Amino acid sequence: MPLHYARDGYTFRADAQSLAIEPGPKPITLTRSELEQLGLDIQDDHKIPLTEGSEHPEPAIDAIVSALSEALKRCRGPEETWMALNLRRAIVLVGGLDEEMAQEILDQEGV
Repeated sequence: MPLHYARDGYTFRADAQSLAIEPGPKPITLTRSELEQLGLDIQDDHKIPLTEGSEHPEPAIDAIVSALSEALKRCRGPEETWMALNLRRAIVLVGGLDEEMAQEILDQEGV
């Protein structure tokens, strides 16, 4: 059964195969209930295991430091100096943890 929803100049149509969004005048954010009206099943998948899914899982600390290092490489120009400095600090802090302590902190934070 096709679903139809309109808001702020946008038209949303959904069926079993597709979701069509007809553009409106400005960016829009839909609430969870509005997405559900379109038949979208909303899941909170923010608790993704850091080391599952591969044959040789990377330790959490290595994965985090790698991500921070990659972000640091993307910092360019004087306007991003503050970000580069904070990324370096984060690398030092995370790199100083042992794997057990890092996992304990992540578990406490629900990540």
